[in-house]
Amino acid sequence: MDVRERRVMMLKFTVFIFFLIRVNGQNPEQNVDKPIGNIKPTQNAIPIKPGAKTVFNNPQSQNADRGAKQPAPGKPAAMRLVESKECGNEIIKLCNPKIYKNNFAILDCLQNDIKTMEELSQECQHYIWNYKLNLTRDDRFDYAAQEVCKTELSQIKECSHLEKGKGLVIPCLVDNIENVTGSCRTYLEKMERIVFSDYRLIYHFMEQCGDEINKQKCGRIAPLDQNDVSTQGKTLECLAEKIAGLGDQCRKQVLRVAELQADDYHLDRQLYYACREDRENLCAEVPAGGGKIYECLFKHKFDKLMSTKCKEMLSIRQRLIAEDVKVEKTFYSSCHVDIKEHGCNKRDKVPDGDFRRANILLCLENALKTEQEISKDCQIQMAEVRQELMEDYSISPEIMTNCHKEISTSCENGLQKGGKTIHCLMNLARPARDQGSHKTNIKLSAICERALEALMEEADPVSDYRMDRVLQMACEPVVQLGCKHVQPGDARVISCLMDHLDSEIMTDDCEERLMEIQYFVVRDFRLDQQLFSKCRRNAKDICGVSGNWLQDRFKEDKKKEYVIACLYRNLKQQKEMKGRKAAGDQFNAQKGVSKQCKTEIMRVMKQRAHRVELNPQIEQACLKDLGMHCSDTDDPGVNQEIQCLQDHYDNLEAECQDVIGNFTEDEDEMPELDIILMKACTPMINKFCDTDEDLEGDDTDEIMECLIKNKNRPNMNEKCKAGIEHHQLISMKNFKFDHKFKEACKRSVAKYCKNKKNKNEVISCLSEHVRNDTLLEDRHRIDKVCRKQLRVEVLERGEDIRLDHKLVEACHNDMETMCKDVEKGNAKMMECLKRHQKDLSNTCHKLLFKREQEEAVIGDYKVHSVCKRMIKLFCDEDDMEEDEILPCLRKNKDKENFDRKCRELVIKREIAENKDYRLNPELQKKCRMDIPKFCSKVLNTQKNDDELQGKVVTCLRKRFIDKKLSRDCNEVIRNVIKDSAHNYMEDPVLASSCEKEIIKYCGDEHEMAMKEKNSASRNKVEMVESQDSSGKVVECLKQNFLKHIITNEVCKQEIQRVIQESQIDINVDPLLHMSCQRDLQKFCGDLEVGEGRRMACLLAELEDHPNQISPECKKLLEKRKQLWELAAQGKPVEGFHDVYQQIAASPSKNYLLFVICSIIGVFFLVGITCGRVSKRAAKQSKMK
Repeated sequence: MDVRERRVMMLKFTVFIFFLIRVNGQNPEQNVDKPIGNIKPTQNAIPIKPGAKTVFNNPQSQNADRGAKQPAPGKPAAMRLVESKECGNEIIKLCNPKIYKNNFAILDCLQNDIKTMEELSQECQHYIWNYKLNLTRDDRFDYAAQEVCKTELSQIKECSHLEKGKGLVIPCLVDNIENVTGSCRTYLEKMERIVFSDYRLIYHFMEQCGDEINKQKCGRIAPLDQNDVSTQGKTLECLAEKIAGLGDQCRKQVLRVAELQADDYHLDRQLYYACREDRENLCAEVPAGGGKIYECLFKHKFDKLMSTKCKEMLSIRQRLIAEDVKVEKTFYSSCHVDIKEHGCNKRDKVPDGDFRRANILLCLENALKTEQEISKDCQIQMAEVRQELMEDYSISPEIMTNCHKEISTSCENGLQKGGKTIHCLMNLARPARDQGSHKTNIKLSAICERALEALMEEADPVSDYRMDRVLQMACEPVVQLGCKHVQPGDARVISCLMDHLDSEIMTDDCEERLMEIQYFVVRDFRLDQQLFSKCRRNAKDICGVSGNWLQDRFKEDKKKEYVIACLYRNLKQQKEMKGRKAAGDQFNAQKGVSKQCKTEIMRVMKQRAHRVELNPQIEQACLKDLGMHCSDTDDPGVNQEIQCLQDHYDNLEAECQDVIGNFTEDEDEMPELDIILMKACTPMINKFCDTDEDLEGDDTDEIMECLIKNKNRPNMNEKCKAGIEHHQLISMKNFKFDHKFKEACKRSVAKYCKNKKNKNEVISCLSEHVRNDTLLEDRHRIDKVCRKQLRVEVLERGEDIRLDHKLVEACHNDMETMCKDVEKGNAKMMECLKRHQKDLSNTCHKLLFKREQEEAVIGDYKVHSVCKRMIKLFCDEDDMEEDEILPCLRKNKDKENFDRKCRELVIKREIAENKDYRLNPELQKKCRMDIPKFCSKVLNTQKNDDELQGKVVTCLRKRFIDKKLSRDCNEVIRNVIKDSAHNYMEDPVLASSCEKEIIKYCGDEHEMAMKEKNSASRNKVEMVESQDSSGKVVECLKQNFLKHIITNEVCKQEIQRVIQESQIDINVDPLLHMSCQRDLQKFCGDLEVGEGRRMACLLAELEDHPNQISPECKKLLEKRKQLWELAAQGKPVEGFHDVYQQIAASPSKNYLLFVICSIIGVFFLVGITCGRVSKRAAKQSKMK
């Protein structure tokens, strides 16, 4: 504005002041009686519908007007209010003499105090009211406004076209006061004091609210009080209280009045009267104007010094703000630019198309959360509004209307201050079982819960915990201890508190308040600011939910509740596709979750795993099961309810079983969801597992496998071990609960075991297919990836018998009887049962034997555990099938650097294999044709489920002596014979047949073994192995056989067999081989091992060059020849083949052949002779 414009404005303002003084000094009675335009004094300036009760159609009011004293002719026109008959005395009594000359100052004096207004007579009140009415109608005021507000009128078309002299121009300008500045605004602010003292003076108010006043019963109480200013204010107060029920036009008028009052609290007469003393006590230093007084009073609303009446009026005012943000001067002045820039007042952006606080606030919050710019001043005001919303339920119309019943019955009728009523309602929203110390049977109505959800969106306390004073006060100690380093905002503090939910620093009060907030957060992903900001685009693209914060607040949208599940499902699909891509499979690419969103999903899922109530899907589906199975304790503790449901998985309702199954699958894939496990095992993970610090990415897949492998380490934490074992037990309930097993074997399961769900059943089914294919040497039906994972599962099951519930059921009594104090894990219980196999019940014995068969082909935990280092040293485990590992260890067990404990275990397994060939996959494969050919008699007389007690192996050993076995089978049996020569227990038939003889005649050799036969720490086999590694017991039996001391025929036959076996191959006679090793190398080194070639070479050398043989070898060979001859003599003849074998093996075979041939010749000659005689006799008989 330039100098010239300012001069013109000052001139106009001077003219206005002069005119105003003239008007101020006039006799009001002249104005009362003088017609203004076409309106008579008794007419209403604003048309009123028939039946509307007003001062103008009231007879008493009309009589009062006619009774007013008329001015005498010729009396000066200028007259002051203090000189009027109706009000003069009262003005002198109530007002300062200094203002007597200023009628406007007198009006302020009479209106600014409710007590002053109550002391005024009815005549004075009516006189003053008519004076103010005529001021608004006086055409001179309109013309004054025309001069002072010329520029504004030219811009406000609505007001410039109004007819002058009908009191319409000034109210119209007041209605648009936010667009008015300068001297025009000063003029209008003066007029506001007049207009807002009575709702009937407000532009269009009576026209649009007359019916509503009657409908809502907001009219005056008695005819005598028709012009009472306080009653006039009460009408507005009544309409404001019932704003939600008003028609659109009247509602607009009430809100417009509130907007115009926003600048100066003096204009809200009822609030002004109610809060004058409170203003002096609490806001004395705050200057009036700009809404500052309102702001101060709002901040002190819950101050102890605040009067009840002022609180009520402030609440009414705040509810009006809820309907129109322009009623809040400070907020609107700070945010109006942002509101305009972001289109928050447009219908296409805001559903209701108006300025309701919720819509404007949500629109601005949406801009913030979608990374748009909002001014700092506006953000500060937004925070203050959000804080007020969480503190005072009464300023939220939806809460007041929809939650009235709950507040009155369960929340002390709203008397709880500082946000406690809102938290009371939040607590009621939770199921009764989750309500903590404030448990009640009252169920929150659906409409009230919707209102609370809307409040949570509007106030958004999750993004900044300071917005919720109740939560802040309850959790401040926890924040100071655990989250002091966290910057408030973006839900960071709330997230930190959730991470400390079950820590030692968490207090009960903070936990309850936090869970009340989380009830709503877990049902709407938008309330978690970090999650929303990082995942909103993914949620929109993948899950079909809006990517904006701004939505219809009262529209029920279940998609918001399932966003986390949807996004996590997509994450799993991404991972599966990655695996398929690596395997070379073809698939259609889909939109995936971003890395930032993945991090947030993992964080949220980890936090929600703390409680069932943080998982709405689980709680809703499992409420009945929780009551039935998990209600034994008042404080179930961290994650205990989920574990309880997992423990009772088989007994759950179908819907609950489904969601718990899904959670358990997720828990296996993401171990962080098992809060108890992770709390106990995090140090162990850091110690034993090579993972990233944050346990992200593919590392999480290996965590459980790593923990399981290391759970029996000496320095493993006991609590961690218990958690691992619980995880394993749960995973056995369904093979899908082991995600690595499921992913590796799902195709094989679908094809070969599709009716199996229990993990044990699936393992047994797949193991059977693998075993059959292995033994038959067919192409494997189960793919290599599945077989590798199947080995892991069988090893885990073999480690802990509790993971094999069928075996536990079958062997329960046997375990109690024979292995009562034995640890169930680390394969100790399994080994105990194997040691007592002969004494087990039939059911237990059969199932244990079946498990041994599976272990032999798929994986033996004890072998892998004890011989881990030897396997790594001597065997290529990665490229080697499981049935090849034990033969590899057997081959290397006699090496010097072979571990003693591993060697003992290998021997134990050899003993078991020799007892029943079905536990020896190598023998089964290589002797597949020989067994039915030579041992069919044994197989036909033995049941399939019974152990063969070494009969088949002994049968094959006999055919080894006869040199009838196939080449591959011969090699296997030769190794069996060789090993049993070192340890008689590896020849089960010899051991059982000669047990008494061993004890009686070979006591020194066997003393240690028999002394501790029933030792709990070491079994009989271990004792024998440690004392008889060079075959001394077998050698003792041979010597006693040679001396004819042994009389037991069965034992003698078995010793004869052993002696004959050593005759076939010197390598199976450990003593002879050791004594003649140099001689063999010298004389027979170029001969192939097997079929007695080297033994025959050595014997020939002994016969041809006896002096060249070493004395020790020569001496032992002589003894062996005696044994062989004696064995040949005592061997029972089972057929012509045995006779031939004995002759061929005899040193006097040439003599025997000569004798046999001579005998045959004699028989031949005798036969010929006798035959001719008999022939002649027959011929003579015929000729007779």
